[in-house]
Amino acid sequence: QISWTPLLVLGYLFYLLLGATVFHLLEKQAERHFWDQFQMEKLKFLQNYTCLDRQPLEQFVQVLMEAWEKGVNPEGNSTNPSNWNFSSSFYFAGAVVTTMGYGNLSPSTVAGQIFCVFYALFRVPLNLAFLNQLGKGLNAHLITLERWVQKPGCAQVQCQSIIYFYYIET
Repeated sequence: QISWTPLLVLGYLFYLLLGATVFHLLEKQAERHFWDQFQMEKLKFLQNYTCLDRQPLEQFVQVLMEAWEKGVNPEGNSTNPSNWNFSSSFYFAGAVVTTMGYGNLSPSTVAGQIFCVFYALFRVPLNLAFLNQLGKGLNAHLITLERWVQKPGCAQVQCQSIIYFYYIET
């Protein structure tokens, strides 16, 4: 009998790494473009407007809003960390696969959005297979524990407390 658990875990990890790589490649360049554009607008604003007028201020606010919508944090300087570095991309891929959907990061490019839809389509069967295999593994450990408890010479009170704590933990 073949144990599918290691293969499934490797497949799950590979799927996460694949998603992280694609999201990183698709979104990092667009984020960098918007970041550079924002920095140029900020520099022009500071050079050209020593006294604030309503119209230039409105234009600057518009640039800030567009940068924010594209995932660029306008605070600080150019040392702000990227939203689409590999670890953030991996986290986003994990959030998509686990259907958790937590966070404020989402693809801003059309290619990233399309990939996200198709990437998410395969998460349901992958999670079903993964959770099924995890349940089988836990069941096998419970059977082993039950056999151990039923061995002669095992103190009943000690064994009952072990089983009680095992069920609480799982």
